[in-house]
Amino acid sequence: MPPAEKHDTADAEVAEATKHVARLTSLAYVGIAVAVVVVAVYVWQFHGPLAKEPEKWGQFGDYVGGLLNPTFSLLALLALLATLGLQVRELRLSVKELRNSAEALTKQNETLRQQTFEGTFFQSLRLHNDIVASMEVLNLSLKGRACFQHYLGELEGQLINHGAIETYEAFLPHYEIFYREHQAALGHYFRLLYNIVKLVKGTSSIEQRFYTNLIRAQLSSAELKLLFYNCLSDLGSEKFKPLVEEFALLKTMPDTTLPADDLLHRYSPAAFGGKYPESWL
Repeated sequence: MPPAEKHDTADAEVAEATKHVARLTSLAYVGIAVAVVVVAVYVWQFHGPLAKEPEKWGQFGDYVGGLLNPTFSLLALLALLATLGLQVRELRLSVKELRNSAEALTKQNETLRQQTFEGTFFQSLRLHNDIVASMEVLNLSLKGRACFQHYLGELEGQLINHGAIETYEAFLPHYEIFYREHQAALGHYFRLLYNIVKLVKGTSSIEQRFYTNLIRAQLSSAELKLLFYNCLSDLGSEKFKPLVEEFALLKTMPDTTLPADDLLHRYSPAAFGGKYPESWL
């Protein structure tokens, strides 16, 4: 419910409760007025000095009680009903206020969860970029993201030279050899990248696509191509590959002639944003 509508509803409840209080006050005035009228009629009809006989006072009491008791009983019943109505409205207003407080607390908790997630997400993303920046290929004097282009060229060169680019079965053992040789550099990189995507997947109260798009925007073409190969292997096929497909992390991968169809179709089209790269078909 919008805040303005909530405010109007509360005002209406308060106004109705005020009317109930006014009705109760009116009933009190009516009771006083009836009592005055009853006594005034008696005095007007039987005016004279106050009686000294007890039986006269008893008759007066019977007269007053006979007229006022039913009247006051009726007024008391009406007052009771009005009081119950007032209590019901107060209870209803209290319930609405408690519900509004619960909704506000829920929104506050959602905001805190969002802030906690974003703090963890961006800190992890910075750590991932620090890992990339710290990479080196010493014999070629390469640093940072330039290393990925070197790793990709080395991997695809080995696959082509050994005829292992055409079939999935031939690809697997050669990728495992390549990964063992560069595990020190690539192992930490892929593990942290996987955990960042997993963090987004495990947080339901956010716009997940927005954050995975940010992750993909951080990756160079060579990184995306290496991610493609890594998730085909036993190292990433079980856990990382489904996330790559769900969030289309390969959507901006360079449109080249590699790899062959047997490797390409190990992924669903969703990994590439809904369709396979045309030059690979």
